[in-house]
Amino acid sequence: MVALEMARDSESVLEIRDLQKRYGQVEVLKSINLDMARGDFLVLVGPSGCGKSTLLNCIAGLDETSSGHIVIGGQDVTNVPPRDRDIAMVFQSYALYPTMSVRENIAFGMKVRRVAAEEQQRRVAEVSQLLQIDKLLDRRPAALSGGQRQRVAMGRALVREPTLFLFDEPLSNLDAKLRVELRGEIKRLHERLGASIVYVTHDQIEAMTLGTKVVVLNQGVIQQIGTPTDIYDRPANLFVADFMGSPPMNLLPGSLEMRDGRTTLIFTGGQQLVLPNPPPSLSAYIGRDVTLGIRPETMRMGSALTGAVHLVESSGSDTFVSVRIGERKAIARFPGRLSIDAHTDIGLDLDLAHASYFDSSTGLRID
Repeated sequence: MVALEMARDSESVLEIRDLQKRYGQVEVLKSINLDMARGDFLVLVGPSGCGKSTLLNCIAGLDETSSGHIVIGGQDVTNVPPRDRDIAMVFQSYALYPTMSVRENIAFGMKVRRVAAEEQQRRVAEVSQLLQIDKLLDRRPAALSGGQRQRVAMGRALVREPTLFLFDEPLSNLDAKLRVELRGEIKRLHERLGASIVYVTHDQIEAMTLGTKVVVLNQGVIQQIGTPTDIYDRPANLFVADFMGSPPMNLLPGSLEMRDGRTTLIFTGGQQLVLPNPPPSLSAYIGRDVTLGIRPETMRMGSALTGAVHLVESSGSDTFVSVRIGERKAIARFPGRLSIDAHTDIGLDLDLAHASYFDSSTGLRID
């Protein structure tokens, strides 16, 4: 199977230049620019209505673009119909033919393209074994579970051996346990095949665990492109900081001042935090409003700040404590089970080596 021999290299498999999409006067996508290397797993993530599915549909040719260019495998496909774009798509709704068997569903696209019968059989056998559905080939979709149906939909895409795979929220109809299982299978498939995948999700955990590159969208605008580690550790703005992470990054606004020769953040409400080794870039923000971003897992019991406990939640392996700092609530993530009473005060230390700082007026990261 050709797909099993795909090699990762630096060649661009997808290029999007100045892409815009409008519905009447409503601009859904605003000047989208991105490059995807062959073998990448590119995840489009963002809240509902941010434009991620519209962007995927433009790549697939299911939606016409208003302006801009889309290049797949070195060919400008902006005005090329979907069937000629050398893509395969896996839908949220599976989109299987109910009257066909699993075997017939997987082979249908090859049959339409008049692939030789022997080749059809070989590819169906190979893909069905890969996806562990080889014992289901004679069943119809109605006799399958949701997870099995999605495997069949993936198998139908894999036998195409396209330049680019497109996944449109393929796990959103599954229960939590199945989502985790299939997420792992998709990741292993990508690692084994080296396939080029564009994957749409609103689930940030899927984005972080699956993607080699993540594109965060909001209101039709790309907010940040980077590796999952880049996105998590160095969010480009307040939106990305607040959206990526579960729980999200704590965002604590205040004003930056020099007090007794020390850089000090005065939170809204009056609490103070001395910054022992502030990044040099913060020196230009003395006397200005700055927002401190701190991840829940980088907070621990200590004495740098005192906060009133608002809520304590245990997940078994972790305890999440909601604490009021200034006029904002922050969530601290502590490992294991802790006995903390709500409506009491606790002291906290912050690992400022992993903190982020944002210009409160623009929302942009201060580097």
